[in-house]
Amino acid sequence: MSGERRRRRSSSSSSGDSAGSSGERAGVQRSERSERSEGSSGSRVDGERRRSGGGSSRRRRRGRRMWLWLVPLVLGVLALLLIPWWNERGLRVAEWQLESGDAAGALATVDEYLETQGGTESGLALKARVLVKLGQPAEALRLIERVGAASVPEMRAYAQASLMLQRWTSALPVLEHLVKLEPADGDLLHELSACRARLGRYDESIAAAVQFSKLPGNEARGFTLIGLLERDRGNNQKCAEAWSRVLELRPDAKDLQVSAAEFFQEYGKALLLTGDASKAESALVRGVSAGESAAALAWLGKAQQQLGRRQDSERTWLRAVELEPLNAMAAEGLAELLMQRQDFTGALARLQPLEEQPGLRSSTGFLLQRLYGLLNQPEKSAEWKQRTEKLRRAEEALVHMEQVIVSSPDTMWGRVYQAWYLAEQDNRDQARELLSPFVKEGAEPFIMKLWAALRDGTPLPGPEEGPLDVF
Repeated sequence: MSGERRRRRSSSSSSGDSAGSSGERAGVQRSERSERSEGSSGSRVDGERRRSGGGSSRRRRRGRRMWLWLVPLVLGVLALLLIPWWNERGLRVAEWQLESGDAAGALATVDEYLETQGGTESGLALKARVLVKLGQPAEALRLIERVGAASVPEMRAYAQASLMLQRWTSALPVLEHLVKLEPADGDLLHELSACRARLGRYDESIAAAVQFSKLPGNEARGFTLIGLLERDRGNNQKCAEAWSRVLELRPDAKDLQVSAAEFFQEYGKALLLTGDASKAESALVRGVSAGESAAALAWLGKAQQQLGRRQDSERTWLRAVELEPLNAMAAEGLAELLMQRQDFTGALARLQPLEEQPGLRSSTGFLLQRLYGLLNQPEKSAEWKQRTEKLRRAEEALVHMEQVIVSSPDTMWGRVYQAWYLAEQDNRDQARELLSPFVKEGAEPFIMKLWAALRDGTPLPGPEEGPLDVF
């Protein structure tokens, strides 16, 4: 019994030991697996850390490589931008000098720039602008025609140079373009108006003058310009109206495009031609006071004559011929007064110095015709009758020419007559430019005569040689 219990205890003990050993082994195995698992996890973390560290390193290396080529690129671009800017500093200085009114200094600066940098377009264009300011339009135009006019200041220089050289047809389209760009520029509007008038485009010229007069500060100058244009196209009533407005704005007629003396002379003349001799005399007296001239005195004498003040008119005309012995209006007035006194010899003596003068008027010719007749010189009287008829036809043809130019400036005859006027003003280059499209086989004789005179430098055909039925 006891032996049996001992065997059971021994067996139980062996079983316990065996179970304990098994438990210990299982624990050891779990511990090893755990350690392996932890080791494996640690290895993965370390690997990830190593990979992460390697990626950052590669990114840093790529960043450094990018900067290595990006910095030189940026520096190169900056150099490309800054080098021209630095090289053109001389032009900026010259521009500043020009705007400050130092055109001579600007020319020296721009010449130095062109010598060191070569004949760049910007340098030559600026030099052209400077030359215009210095009154050298021909050289300025040569430079602009070489490099072109790309900016507003360059286009203005081209237009101004063309105006200075009386190249009206060249200046006109540029001025019209500039006014579209800068419609409130008074100088441009004034230049455009004057240029159009030179080409006989009086309606368009007056439109620009009206636009000019509406600009703040330009009212008086604008109405002065309108009056001048109306005078030139023979509309004395509108001329007088415009200048009456000027005197409301500037009673002393100062700071206008013309002197006070010239303003009052022309205003008085317009008033006299519209039949207002009293107002005309007042204006002309102011003109003579502002600046005595034979022309103003001649018109003043005419006003005094119309007012019935013969002695005053005689004194005034005598003073006029004192200043200008060949003043036709004063000489005619004095001759008429002498004829009224039956002093025909004295009257003839007043007019004879005018006989061979250019621009002789038909009114002078008529007086000479009468005087030679009164002095019993029939042959001379007949000669002057023929000359007077020719002078009258020329004057009528001239009026006809002006009417065609004013009313139809873009027609063939409008342009032909413009060419004649330009040639009459010694602007033969512009005259040839206007006339050339109409020179062809079968052209009107007047056109061919005018072309031959322009080509050969011979005297122009008289206006009476042109047709009188061109409307």
